Amino acid sequence: MKSRVIFASLILGLGLTISQANAATTTNTDDSPAANKPASAMLVNGSQTQFAAYVGQNFAKFAQTTNWVNFMSTVSLYNQNPAAVLKLSPAKRLEFNQAVAQVNNQLAKGKNTEASRWITQANHTARMINYLWDVERSNSEGSDIQ
Repeated sequence: MKSRVIFASLILGLGLTISQANAATTTNTDDSPAANKPASAMLVNGSQTQFAAYVGQNFAKFAQTTNWVNFMSTVSLYNQNPAAVLKLSPAKRLEFNQAVAQVNNQLAKGKNTEASRWITQANHTARMINYLWDVERSNSEGSDIQ
């Protein structure tokens, strides 16, 4: 009788251990554009200032345009508080995306590795900002359905 109680306790203990192990293996998937990118792949942590200096030195005329101001103001807002970009109006979002295209066009004229690196960082940052907007739109559409 004593051996049956010990055996039953052992089986119960193993069962609980296995169920806890299965619960611990639940994974969250992050499919955001920045999921597998280091912070250096985006215009964050001071690199936006270096980017602005690069554009100011190499594309001085473009650095004075409205597109450049729109791009940098949105990126700066994102770096200060990522949730703050969610408050931008649809018109400001459109202006930002138009500015991204202009930034890419200007940097493509650079034709060197530094310009290529900045294009990559600017695009990753723009994709992350647009991802936040898409998630917000999906969430608001989902809440309208319920």
